[in-house]
Order: sequence, then C-alpha cells, then structure tokens
Amino acid sequence: MRVLDAADLDAVLTPELAVGAMRTAFGELSGGTAVMPPRGRLEGGNGVMLLMSAWLGSAELLGAKLVSVFPENAARGEPTVRGVVQLFDARTGQLKALLDGERLTEIRTAAGSALATRLIADPAAEVMAVLGAGAQGRSHAKIIPAVRGGIREVRIWSRTRERAEALARELREDGAAGRAARVEAVAVGCVDDALRGAGVVVTATPAEAPLFAADCLEDGAHVNAVGSFTPAMQELDPGFVARARIVVDQRAAAMAEAGDLIRAREVGAIGPDAVDAELGEIVNGTAPRGSCGRRFTLYKSVGVAAQDVAIAGVALAKAQEQGVGREVDL
Repeated sequence: MRVLDAADLDAVLTPELAVGAMRTAFGELSGGTAVMPPRGRLEGGNGVMLLMSAWLGSAELLGAKLVSVFPENAARGEPTVRGVVQLFDARTGQLKALLDGERLTEIRTAAGSALATRLIADPAAEVMAVLGAGAQGRSHAKIIPAVRGGIREVRIWSRTRERAEALARELREDGAAGRAARVEAVAVGCVDDALRGAGVVVTATPAEAPLFAADCLEDGAHVNAVGSFTPAMQELDPGFVARARIVVDQRAAAMAEAGDLIRAREVGAIGPDAVDAELGEIVNGTAPRGSCGRRFTLYKSVGVAAQDVAIAGVALAKAQEQGVGREVDL
C-alpha cells in the first residue's frame, strides 16, 4: 500500500491533472458507469462525520473517503475538514493506497469548480471574487486562474480581514516565484467591493444566511458555490438562484443536501425541476455549455465520492510513476 500525504499530493497533482480527473468523475457519474451510494452521515460533538464511496466502472477505480467536518475549528486556527481516502483494486478489493483526505478534498473541489468555470462561465471574465479565505478559498484562488485563462485579478473577502490579507499575500508570493498563475491578488473589506466587476465568483464559507443579493452581481456573472453542503447552510440569495442557470455535481445529492437550493425551493423562488444540468451531462455533450440565456450561471456543489475516487486514482498513478510517497505493508 502506498501512503500519500498532503505534500505528496501537492507534488504530483497539477491543476490540469486535477481538472482532468473531474472530467472523468462527472462524466462517469452522469453517464451511468459509476456506482455511488448516498453519503453516510453521523453527527456528533461539534461536527459531522461523512462516509463517501464510489466505483468508477470505465476507469476501474474503487474507493472511499471518511471525513470529519468541524466548522468551529476555524476560530481556533485548525482545519475544519480532516479525513482519509482509501483506494482499492477494483478487481481484487486489495487496499492500494491511503491518501490525505483533507488536501484531496481541497484540490478536487476547486478542480470541479474550475471545470464548471471552463464550461459555463463567460470566457471574457477577467476578475474573480473569492468569498472565504479558508482552505477552500485558498485552493479555488490558486486552481481556477491556473486553468482558466484570462483571469487577471483575484479579490479575497473574509469575515476576518487578516485571513483575507494573508491569502492575498500568499497568492502574490506564489505568482512572483512562478508557482502560480500571474494575477493581481487583493484583499477587500466588504463583499460588495469583491463583487464589483467580477465575472467569476466563489463562495466558500460556512454561512447560514445569504452573503449577497442578486443585484450585487454583474450581469453574466458565474458563481461556484461550494460552502453550503447541508440543508441548514446557505450562502446564496433565493433571488439569485431563481435567475441563474443551475448546474450541479449530482441532482439527487444537491436537492437533498444543498441548503442554497432547498431554501430557494421552500420560499417558492425555484421549482422542483430548477436544476438545468449535471456538470457531467455538459462534459458528455448531452447538455449545452454556457448560460443558456439566463442572467447568471451557478455551479452548486456539495461534493461527491466520485470526485475523490477519480482524483485519488490519478494521484496514485503519478506517485507510482514518480516514486512519490511511502510503501507500507499492511
């Protein structure tokens, strides 16, 4: 069994490889070649533990992720998401790899948003706003500009100004050192300043109330909403959701777990058939790219196991090729 920690994953997973893994994950999920049971959920203490498993038939990948989400950790400067991903041989069931679930979740979530941005956002967008400066804000701010040409400015907002400034500084230092796409990164003091002129928006917060109203967005703006993953959480105003072309990672998961969509439906802003497409349907060519004539576009992600298994497979293959990680007898 090969063990890959966070540093190993950073070494082998380029943004393009990660986005390619998401094409595989979503393509198989929407194409019917994946098996993915509903996410197991256990609430306890101040957080929740999730069990996510999937088999990707065409890619011959089998795996599972056990992850804990404890939002209150952020106030203590600790990770809010911890976990492990296990990858098995799809033919024999032998355990092949154990991967850092925290870093893998950061990378695969941002890579999914980057794929959605490629497929449905306005290609002329030059400004990206990132609401939230935690692990997901950080990964999105790095990965999307790296694979989506044309982004020249990234604006970071956080309820804690110091965290926004620290992330903006990290992005500038990475760009100067040649480790990231060269963009101007700035911290801003309010959401309105972040959104002004932004064609791509990322919401990556644990909010339980909308972060902005629809009228605060530029016409044609695309939003990647990844913070809300339970019915009690909400980042988006129902008025915005009603005006957007809604694309999700998986219909069943999104309508059961995404507070942004559940709240919008409860107040009558959207109907039961409001989701226009799964991202995999666009990947597979059974649904169109772009806005389809809507004022905004929305990619709403709650995260699915197919993503974890697909990117774990890519990471393991590259690690074996490059001799990265540790071999352990178990």
